[in-house]
Amino acid sequence: MIIKSPNYPPPAFAMTPRDVSQITYLIIHHSDGPPDQDPLAIDAEHRAEGFAMIGYNFVIAGDGTVYQGRPTNVVPAAAEDLNTPSIDVCLLGDFEPGTDGYQSVVPPVQLQALKDLSVEIHQHYPTIDSTIGHRDVAGIANDPSVATACPGDALYAQIPAVKAYTIDKE
Repeated sequence: MIIKSPNYPPPAFAMTPRDVSQITYLIIHHSDGPPDQDPLAIDAEHRAEGFAMIGYNFVIAGDGTVYQGRPTNVVPAAAEDLNTPSIDVCLLGDFEPGTDGYQSVVPPVQLQALKDLSVEIHQHYPTIDSTIGHRDVAGIANDPSVATACPGDALYAQIPAVKAYTIDKE
């Protein structure tokens, strides 16, 4: 799998290193934005919100292109309460019904890229034992203040297929 590295500006401030042997979650997100958004735009949004840089570890475009985000050896900023033990993957697009720009179907090439990346992530981080949607974090952390609809119903419905594909390929 080819993972492209956008030319991000240097982090705005130092990020917290982490012990990658403690990573136990793969968390799936959607950008809740237009499908043609790019990782540099998300990086700019996250920096404007006070993040050091993009909060996700990987971003997958609608055409299946996979981009590197925040390095995996530092704590991401994508799933409050589960940042330290997670690898976070964001699919560009809006997969939540009732929102502007809603996509009722995850593009097949984008979904396949997620499946392939999931296999690679699980192989690189064998301590991962759960693949979840961002919306699952509130229940796991028992913290309703972090409740979200992310990654949207259309993408969330695909998580069982991602898990099955990953198990089949391991």
